[in-house]
Amino acid sequence: MDRNREVSTESRHFEPSQMEEGGELDLRWFCLRVAPKQEHVAIAHLRKVYQVGVFCPRLRFQKATRTGRRWYVEALFPSYLFGKFDYLTQHRAVHYCPGVSSIVHFGGKVIPVPAHAIQDLLAAVPEGAGETITIQPEVSLGQEVQVVEGAFAGLRAVVTRMMPARQRVAVLLEFLGRMSETEVPIGSVLSAVRHPMEGVPKGARR
Repeated sequence: MDRNREVSTESRHFEPSQMEEGGELDLRWFCLRVAPKQEHVAIAHLRKVYQVGVFCPRLRFQKATRTGRRWYVEALFPSYLFGKFDYLTQHRAVHYCPGVSSIVHFGGKVIPVPAHAIQDLLAAVPEGAGETITIQPEVSLGQEVQVVEGAFAGLRAVVTRMMPARQRVAVLLEFLGRMSETEVPIGSVLSAVRHPMEGVPKGARR
């Protein structure tokens, strides 16, 4: 089935007000907005208190700091997570769950997240990694990087040459008031972006 058609059909036919109480539970995925930095609170209550299925994909990536490189783990979609529940019987409990701000809606209507979208996200998580996707640091020609080790630690630079056989890169950086090109070990530089999703258009993140 064409995915675009599947999305429109699933969204158009979802009418929780027409469901009959006492019938079979209609478990679907919904997007939940949570209070900033409260993902863990919402997840704990949804799972343990309300028995709601929860999926909160996270990214594990390296970031430059004053003391060198460090690994960070952050939510792939900050302030959002996915919950699987029966809307008719559980939406009030989910809406008022500690840490949850609201069930995401569009034009006043709550629309389930297509099952294939969740499946695609789950498929991106390596087996045994829980909900965490690890982004391995990579450096490419022309990329803006930050030097995290050595005499130039803390400086930003642009990669001008790649030397994979020697495990080194040439970078152009400003040092003592002038632009200079120097070679550094490839392991001593990291992407200058603060988050792997930085610079990705919002429309492409959906």
